[in-house]
Amino acid sequence: MRFREKHPNINYRRFAHMLNDAKVAFVSESAVYRLLKDRNKLLPPPTINNGDTEREYRSKPLYVHHHWHTDIAYIKVDGVFYFLVMMLDGFSRYILGWDLLTDMTGESIENFVLKIKEKHPHCTPMLITDNGSQYVSRDFKLLLDRLQIKHSRTRRNHPQTNGKIERLNGTVKNEAIRPGCPMSYKEAFESIDEFVFYYNNQRLHQGISFLRPADVFYGRGYAILRQRKERISEAKKLRIVANSLAFQRQKELKRTDDVSPAYH
Repeated sequence: MRFREKHPNINYRRFAHMLNDAKVAFVSESAVYRLLKDRNKLLPPPTINNGDTEREYRSKPLYVHHHWHTDIAYIKVDGVFYFLVMMLDGFSRYILGWDLLTDMTGESIENFVLKIKEKHPHCTPMLITDNGSQYVSRDFKLLLDRLQIKHSRTRRNHPQTNGKIERLNGTVKNEAIRPGCPMSYKEAFESIDEFVFYYNNQRLHQGISFLRPADVFYGRGYAILRQRKERISEAKKLRIVANSLAFQRQKELKRTDDVSPAYH
């Protein structure tokens, strides 16, 4: 339980894969559930929105750079509002880039999209946004045409249909901004920067089989899933052998007790 004490706020499914990847224990999700439940270490079940977030769009991304998601979130720091803009790859959940802006003008958003595309010049993704004024302008449309980026906008008054980026916004606020309580733009920027690295490279994501976004983005995901499965299978075989040996030992001890002479 020492590993659990270091990670008390992780749900049992993610925790099972953390144990595997850290080579602490190789057990199934159900076994971890029973173990934590017996020791009263389970987290309460999450509240899930089964409405629009499940109907983000009918065609799911099939590969890296198939769908990109972007959005603008308000970040309040010491009474001043800043604007967090991120670009998320929908298939891998990898954060392609981000910025903390002092304004949210169309020009700023266009420059942000251009900067991301320059990092991935050969990609022709579909960009999914809401209907904010920055995303419906003629200049933005011309930019996307020039960059060979298709555009898909969410239904009006239903921003949650761009659920992946909406959930990411909430995650950044809950896990980076609020716990750190930054008191300046610099502190907020550094907190987000640290979190983005953690999110991409260390945090196990439920939406991608509890892999890290970088694992999927860089094509390591299938190998990691195979390794996890092999470790659990091998550990199970070892436990079967150990249990069998222990059972045989108990039988031998019982047989010895049965044939031992009685002393009066």
